[in-house]
Amino acid sequence: MAKLEEITELLVSEIQDFDNAVKRLEKVQKAKITIDLSEMKNQFADQRKALESQNSKAEQIYELIEKMIKEAKIYPNWAVVVFIISLILNIILIVALLFDSGVLTYRG
Repeated sequence: MAKLEEITELLVSEIQDFDNAVKRLEKVQKAKITIDLSEMKNQFADQRKALESQNSKAEQIYELIEKMIKEAKIYPNWAVVVFIISLILNIILIVALLFDSGVLTYRG
């Protein structure tokens, strides 16, 4: 009989512990937990503004570089004209020398 009384005491104790756990869970369920995201929203807004500012600066630099590339000239115009004229004169001179030496003949 002593063992039966011990087992019933143990069962009663376990049931009381279970009831207490259920009551605590009910309290937790009743308590509405809310998360305040306003601070995170502010931080995200600040981060977005910073990124937009950086993007704007990068676009300005890109436009400036693009403008500089369009306006850039490797050689001045006069140098290009002198080079083309010298090529034409050299070709005329070489042809004249070839005719004069007899390598080329006019068959017309």
